[in-house]
Amino acid sequence: MVIFAVLLVVVVVVGAGLALTFGDGNPPATGSGKLERLTIGRGARGATIVRPADTDRPLPGVIFLHGWRQTETSDYRAWIEHLARRGNAVVVPRYQDSLRTPPDRVLENALAGIRAAFAESPVEPESLVVAGHSAGGLMAADYAVAAASSPALPDARALFIVYPGGVIRGFPRPVPAPDPSALPTDTHLLVLAGAEDRVVGEAPAAELVAGATQIPSDRRRLVHVTDPSVDDHRGPERRGPAARAAFWSRLDQLIAASRG
Repeated sequence: MVIFAVLLVVVVVVGAGLALTFGDGNPPATGSGKLERLTIGRGARGATIVRPADTDRPLPGVIFLHGWRQTETSDYRAWIEHLARRGNAVVVPRYQDSLRTPPDRVLENALAGIRAAFAESPVEPESLVVAGHSAGGLMAADYAVAAASSPALPDARALFIVYPGGVIRGFPRPVPAPDPSALPTDTHLLVLAGAEDRVVGEAPAAELVAGATQIPSDRRRLVHVTDPSVDDHRGPERRGPAARAAFWSRLDQLIAASRG
């Protein structure tokens, strides 16, 4: 579990949400460091937006899709706040009420929450990057396919997919599997597989990259994570130096490359 060392918390009512200042020992990457957290919608079809609190203009966008059952996203909190401090509006769809939410309904729920979030807080055109872990990784690719045919959703410039997998124990139907060949050809695709991932294994990640042959090889990559600190399925939920190197830094680099 991620342990947050919160040195200072200042709560200020701002519009529909709360502006929070979190001290984590690192200087803010942008603005004052204050973050605004907005809750949009309710239940499985709702979403949270985390963004810098000192501006009302549209910001570059990141969708962050959590893993199965991580509905409160506490284990990703430091990573999400890191992305927001770098100037992004981070949209986190809830997509499930509980463990009992059928896996074949979560994509529809996620898209509903994402649409509601963008209606409340539009993002800069041509800026959107979608990141996801586990079941959220599959849905990141599904989002890119859906957005390509929907004017209501901004296109994904890049996908950062970490340890993807959609077979949920106890459910007869899995999370909807994306069609890699339907991803837009100009997508930047970076997929990570964990060498010691005993939950989903490495095969789904490899299949996703291998199936996206329409994306040029210089924008399509599979990375095998072998650091024993983070090469298991829970690795992306950690916040130590190994997690920052394996996940945070790679996503930062992908964002910069896709928007450059």
